[in-house]
Amino acid sequence: MARKKVIVPESIHPAGLEILRQEADVVNLAEQPGQPLRDYIAEAHAIVVRVGKIDRELLEQAKNLMIIAKHGVGYDNIDVEAATEKKVVVINTPLDNAESVAEHNLGLMLSINKKIALADRSIRLSKSKSRQELVGVELKDKTLGLIGLGHIGSTLAHQCQGGFDMKVNAYDPYVTAEKAASLGATKVEKLDDVLRDADYVVICVPLTGETANLIGARELKLMKPDAFLVNSSRGGIVDENALYDSLVKGGIAGAALDVFLKEPPPSEHPLFSLDNFIGTPHIAGGTREAMRRMATTCAEEILRVFRGERPKFPLNPQVLD
Repeated sequence: MARKKVIVPESIHPAGLEILRQEADVVNLAEQPGQPLRDYIAEAHAIVVRVGKIDRELLEQAKNLMIIAKHGVGYDNIDVEAATEKKVVVINTPLDNAESVAEHNLGLMLSINKKIALADRSIRLSKSKSRQELVGVELKDKTLGLIGLGHIGSTLAHQCQGGFDMKVNAYDPYVTAEKAASLGATKVEKLDDVLRDADYVVICVPLTGETANLIGARELKLMKPDAFLVNSSRGGIVDENALYDSLVKGGIAGAALDVFLKEPPPSEHPLFSLDNFIGTPHIAGGTREAMRRMATTCAEEILRVFRGERPKFPLNPQVLD
């Protein structure tokens, strides 16, 4: 039987490639700069995608495609509806970078509240700040407001509760109060109540029609003036213009974003001019450990589908049924 072909347009950990090559032919476009996916899509039985866009037009050319493996959690770069129509299963890796993203969120919380990045800039650029200007606040005994209590949110809840004795409130319509309690959080029925009570609001939801512009001017006005906002989920969930206005006017104390509406964000982005803002370039899930796990899971899921087995993490299970 002829071996099936897997197209890998972007760099992934070698461990994933090694697993794929045991049972399939791999075209690693990351080693062939300038070679577009569309030139290979017709012969692909599987695609591993990180941030590249898989849209309806591309899928129309995919005559043999069986599976799209998303290297990561968020899948807004994949037209899942079009894939479903073509009977192509789409999977993601929901467990593999939860620890990495949660730790990054925690790092952003500590950096913004302790003014670590501001202090670094002040000495690195010889823009001296007084010690009084660099006085921070502690995480201990504060209230964490989680928007989303999935794998990342629940990991962060455990870290903050166990490490800093924080109270954890969570807004997630898809999680029961009993489940939230088992994860160390108190379920709050309304988003507004989480925003009002939190010292730190951390967003842990995917970008969907339901979450687009979830945090805008109205929501920011509900937050306490000494509260902080952190988002490493997806750009487009937070209204960046409204966030800028809130930070300038003292509506909230500070914010940190790992994701932006436009990526990479332009160097002249207004938020970058503010001392009470920290930005990182969509790197929350990018640890050595997570990259290996995500590549491995993608490879294993692809081979399961090739063997006629059911994948563990389908986003459109109706294709399998």
